[in-house]
Amino acid sequence: MTIFAQYFDGKTSDKKEVTVKFLENYIVQVEGEGVNFQTSFDEITFSSRVGNIPRILTFSNGSVAHSDENDKIDLVLKELKKSSSLAYIFESKMRYVILCVIFLFLSVGFFLTIGSDMAAKSIAKIIPQSIEDKISHSTLKTLDKYLLEPSTLSQERKDEFNKLFAKLNNNDSKYHLHFRRGIGANAFALPSGDIVLTDELVEISDGDNDMVYGVLAHERGHVEHKHSMQLLVKASIVSAVITYFTGDVSSLVATLSTSAINATYSRDFEREADEYAKIKMNQEGISPKHLADFFIKMSEDGGGESNETKSFFDSHPPSKERIDYLLAP
Repeated sequence: MTIFAQYFDGKTSDKKEVTVKFLENYIVQVEGEGVNFQTSFDEITFSSRVGNIPRILTFSNGSVAHSDENDKIDLVLKELKKSSSLAYIFESKMRYVILCVIFLFLSVGFFLTIGSDMAAKSIAKIIPQSIEDKISHSTLKTLDKYLLEPSTLSQERKDEFNKLFAKLNNNDSKYHLHFRRGIGANAFALPSGDIVLTDELVEISDGDNDMVYGVLAHERGHVEHKHSMQLLVKASIVSAVITYFTGDVSSLVATLSTSAINATYSRDFEREADEYAKIKMNQEGISPKHLADFFIKMSEDGGGESNETKSFFDSHPPSKERIDYLLAP
């Protein structure tokens, strides 16, 4: 087989038109004006094929030949049992391109879900307590400024719940109970171990301190499992990945996707915290029914869903599911 090429001797910039003939016994003949030599096929280096860019043949004497007859070169390489360029295979075979795209999407999808879950859990475990304290202090300070209001509970009631809280935590100094109002019947935990209990939640408990105990145990479960830090780390990872692909840090797609993925993650956390609370209540000889009663009241008061239909962006499992779990033996 013969191909046409432009020859450069490697010493000057002169270009000469030559023919490169592939003969028997792996002999290659290069001929042109002022050029005539033979070499072995094994002594020629062929550049990889990338689209229709001219191939470069490099000879052992330092000279080179450029040829745009890629198809012929591919045939020569095939006949002489040389592999074609992997880059060209992927570029020229659409099915490989499609497979690569599918693999990319599957890889990103895995990382945004299971992969980022695993990464967040590992990273959250090694975050120093001092960092968690700073984050929690700043968060509570901001909430106090814009959202929360001072509690109006009597000191007697506060002392009562502080004793309950100390019992739950075995007087562990890491945990602190804060009383606030203004956001409805609620309680939430910060990474540091600070737990906020609202006056409105105390009101709907109707004096059932075991119900409040169950809620506080649930919140402690979030702290013990470092749920807040995992959510924070995961949200950062997901946002960074989506922003990288969308190229827009304020992208609505990035915002909604992060919210949706983390909502599912949060539902798992709520189930885990429910399990923690149930175990703690059983250990203290308190029926988990008291915590189930809380979810029933929240549903009746509009704090939970009234039917089985759940939004994908809802961060809590269905109340019925939680109630059934707590009431189960």
